[in-house]
Amino acid sequence: MVMNMRPLDTVPIIALRALPLIQETGSITRAANALGVSQPAISRAIAALEEKSAVVVTHRIGGQIRLTAEGERLAELGRREALLRQDAWEDVTALRRKKTGALRIGSIGASASTQLLPKLLGRYQSRFPEIRLAVREIPETAMAEALKTGVVDVAITLAQEDPALEQVPLANDHLVALMPDDRVWPERLTPQDLATLPFVMTKGGSEPLVRAWFAHAGVAPDIRHEAQQITSLLALVRAGLGATIIADLAAPEHHPGLVKVPLAPPAPREIVLARVAGNLTSEALSAFWATL
Repeated sequence: MVMNMRPLDTVPIIALRALPLIQETGSITRAANALGVSQPAISRAIAALEEKSAVVVTHRIGGQIRLTAEGERLAELGRREALLRQDAWEDVTALRRKKTGALRIGSIGASASTQLLPKLLGRYQSRFPEIRLAVREIPETAMAEALKTGVVDVAITLAQEDPALEQVPLANDHLVALMPDDRVWPERLTPQDLATLPFVMTKGGSEPLVRAWFAHAGVAPDIRHEAQQITSLLALVRAGLGATIIADLAAPEHHPGLVKVPLAPPAPREIVLARVAGNLTSEALSAFWATL
């Protein structure tokens, strides 16, 4: 039987594996070293990818290689392929060792990974020590797709209106501003207050909510810097390079040099545990859902 091939079916898989590394390092050579192949092999694979997809996926800025918007989208596909490949190998290894299951858990970032997951996983692992757990930190905007495509089995994420997902409330959270403690700030900060200051935008799970908070007031933040890691955000604000907004649950208990200020209007967010509705095909997932 002859099967119809989609355009990406014939693309060298090494190109998809290389794109996330190029995005991270800005270098084809470093991506090649990480994959254990030659730099020309990566270049040829990317050329083949661009020819078959009819789009440009990389371009040079200064001395670094950057991905185009199309390249960034394909890099996400490459990351998903890598996760599925890793999970398949770990599942085979688990079977060989006669373990009885695995559970892949998605987390939207620091607020979930540090504040909510430890207690959940501790309770679950104490009852089912034979289950292998893998936690994947995935951007909020990509979490629903990760659940639906099987990249993760269950996820701690923000509540959303999606009938395909079954959701159980876990916690109520809200956004707060983190400001340098070198002056006295108002009791609450408005979008207009923050729009007059240099701003450090989080690239974590709270970014869409932060942007929506400003947009609802009809103003835009003066973004000077962007960072994904909480420690990087704190360091930039502490250095006087701008203010930032993060989830309250993600803020560290101790933050010397900084002050946490509530927002007006408030920006609440509900954190839930989500799975694809009716998805109880995995014994590990069934057991995890039952622990709630």
